Amino acid sequence: MITIRLLGGAKKAVGKPAVNLDQPSASVSEILDFLTTISAEPRLLQRDNLIITLNDVDSASLQGHNTTVKSGDKVTIVTVVHGGMDYMLDDYHLLITGVLRIVSDPGKLVDTLRDRYGNVSIQAVNANVVYGEEHLVGILRIALEAEKRKIMLTNSLEMELLIRLTGTNQIEEAIRRAGLKKETAGCFIAFSQESESLRQFESQIKSEFDLNDSVLKPSKEKRIGLASMLSFPNELNNSEFLQYLLEKAAILIK
Repeated sequence: MITIRLLGGAKKAVGKPAVNLDQPSASVSEILDFLTTISAEPRLLQRDNLIITLNDVDSASLQGHNTTVKSGDKVTIVTVVHGGMDYMLDDYHLLITGVLRIVSDPGKLVDTLRDRYGNVSIQAVNANVVYGEEHLVGILRIALEAEKRKIMLTNSLEMELLIRLTGTNQIEEAIRRAGLKKETAGCFIAFSQESESLRQFESQIKSEFDLNDSVLKPSKEKRIGLASMLSFPNELNNSEFLQYLLEKAAILIK
């Protein structure tokens, strides 16, 4: 049996957060066909608007829709709101975007954005601690789950995201490890239950910053740096290393 977790529009399409496919194995394409047959709103399952992860690895980096899923594998389907790194995650609209260079004072920049967009949760970090967009989506999912279970380690989701991203429950250390730095590449993570507020935030940063998601991609240099910061082995492939990062975030305690 294959269990399929559904988020955002995919969850709305099927009407539940998870479904089971009673087969020992299936391709991603076959899973999507199955979901379409049980969906009340199949328009929300357009294949170009979905991200499908297998054991926390984007299937696009495996064999795409031909990727084979076996019983016991963890399949998650996330709806893309529109191109780029804009997702629905549970009830939140989520925007992840890279910035080639931060030229203003990082602290003042983030404070100004938070004051202006009170309905949007905003975090900004050094791009060197981001091991691909899947890394951030996974970390935020863990933070949201901690909020639901009332086991958050901090008083805000923005800070919860930061400490779980950096693997430390010390806020000052988390800022030192991942804080946005002037004249370096950065990353904005913004999420809100109000899509229009997030769109306004997106429009502003597009007009003011040189956005480029290439700074978010996994690399050997990032793997070495993160492995050193978190005391991980770095002789791992990308998917194994990503799993280590998410497990570290999930088990972090006070």
